[in-house]
Amino acid sequence: MFDVTLSVYQAIFTFTLAAIALLASPGPATLALAASGAAYGMQRSFEFFVGITLGLVIAMALVASGLYVVLHSFPGLAVALTIISIVYIFWLAYRIGTAPPIQDQQAVVTPGWGAGFVLGVANIKAYAAFAALLGSFTLGTTPGWEQGTKALICLLVCVVFDFLWLFAGSRMRKLFIHPVWSRRLNVSFAILMVVTVAWSFTLT
Repeated sequence: MFDVTLSVYQAIFTFTLAAIALLASPGPATLALAASGAAYGMQRSFEFFVGITLGLVIAMALVASGLYVVLHSFPGLAVALTIISIVYIFWLAYRIGTAPPIQDQQAVVTPGWGAGFVLGVANIKAYAAFAALLGSFTLGTTPGWEQGTKALICLLVCVVFDFLWLFAGSRMRKLFIHPVWSRRLNVSFAILMVVTVAWSFTLT
């Protein structure tokens, strides 16, 4: 009995490390959060964070229920989702890259929860990560408990590390008070977001 319990805990620990590696690594959503924190500050980016989290929950539910596989079996729908994701991330990168200097941002409309929700739902990297995590790991428990445990761990990893990305971006913001450096920081994040979109295609 002890050996079985230990084996389950080891499997959960291994799964958690894998979830951190896949879900907390740089990607369109994590970099967008850091960029938003740097461009607009943590408080003004919180709704964006909530929207991304809700979108990722929907993405995970689609993968867990098998609906993602069904939807992906229709080539036209898969292409449409990809195009929406690319266009939206490019638009968001443009918004962040052209964000005004810190001193001039009070009147700027920041990305809200709706923008974050779309980014979370259309995140190509997230679908690939959820598919790998939910479909490739076995925890050694009953199917119901196993899927529930894996989903909970994925959700916690997303919430904790996405928040850390947002926090890190907001801390960087204070280092770039000068308008020129503020612009460089925003443009750098925008370029990184576009690069991660291209990299995400290697996961699909």
